[in-house]
Amino acid sequence: MNNFKDKSIILAVPNHFGLPKVFKKNLEYLGFKVFTVEHDCLQVKLSAEESLIHIYKKAFSNNKTFKAKVLAEKKELPQLFFLDKISQADYALVIRPDLFSKNVLAKIQKKSSYTVAYQWDGMQRFPLAEGTIKYFDRFFVFDERDTIRYPQTKHIHNFYFDYLPDHSEIKQDLFFVGTFMKDRIEELCKISVLFQEMNLKTNINVIYNKEKHIKKYREYPIHFTKTGMSFEENMKNAKASRIILDFQNSIHNGISFRVFEAVGFRKKLITNNELIKKYSFYNSSNMFLLNDHNLSEINDFLTRDYTESSEKTYEKYSFKNWITSILTQ
Repeated sequence: MNNFKDKSIILAVPNHFGLPKVFKKNLEYLGFKVFTVEHDCLQVKLSAEESLIHIYKKAFSNNKTFKAKVLAEKKELPQLFFLDKISQADYALVIRPDLFSKNVLAKIQKKSSYTVAYQWDGMQRFPLAEGTIKYFDRFFVFDERDTIRYPQTKHIHNFYFDYLPDHSEIKQDLFFVGTFMKDRIEELCKISVLFQEMNLKTNINVIYNKEKHIKKYREYPIHFTKTGMSFEENMKNAKASRIILDFQNSIHNGISFRVFEAVGFRKKLITNNELIKKYSFYNSSNMFLLNDHNLSEINDFLTRDYTESSEKTYEKYSFKNWITSILTQ
């Protein structure tokens, strides 16, 4: 665990559900001194003129990058000021580099001996990412298909954060959290009723923006909320459950954090993501691959005992192994 003791790292992560906090905690757990570049250091928005330009570019030239570029530039002054105070760091890790200005990325590159990026959303969804590749020694992508179009990138899967205590009191049978998605809400409602009929204690959470989207689903045993819980709360809920439920996001081609948490936290998993069969952790005793025709088989799956994997498997998908892999030159 002391491979990185006394090493320093610049960390730049968008503040989505408290992600910088969990990255920082796990890096410090491994011995790093962490310099965190705050993504939301300023509350900024487009001016009226900039909003009009954004609408025009998006509508008439299919340019969807103007808004993100302007917002990143509006945030850069305090970020650059923070970086100026760092003499030199051994490493730098930037998650979603498309969300940081080029000036900030250039400064991170200058202040770090070795810079690594992880674009954990598809490159096609966020075109600004392509222009940031040049600022990094290694550039990793979540979607394996992106390595074909961008051969200078490398594919890497997600992981589970491994700084939390190994043991946790079980408080519920099943846990799920995700944003509202039209293509999966019907399936989620159906399976939530099934769990209720099986007398399972569930904690199913859906984050939504507009009431009209979820109004007709209010009677289902699902907690609808406009404010999502923090990433660390998610992990603690996962550890306090016997089963983790996961639904694949149709706009991504990869494996979510929930799947890796099921592996690392030694939980049973119910998911509709066929990609899990490609991974060495796949075990049909622990993982139920959900489809339109096998709902009736879930009860049998849940009555079977969890089968322990090898320590090598648990280590392979940990944050410790992930960070070691991406920082190894």
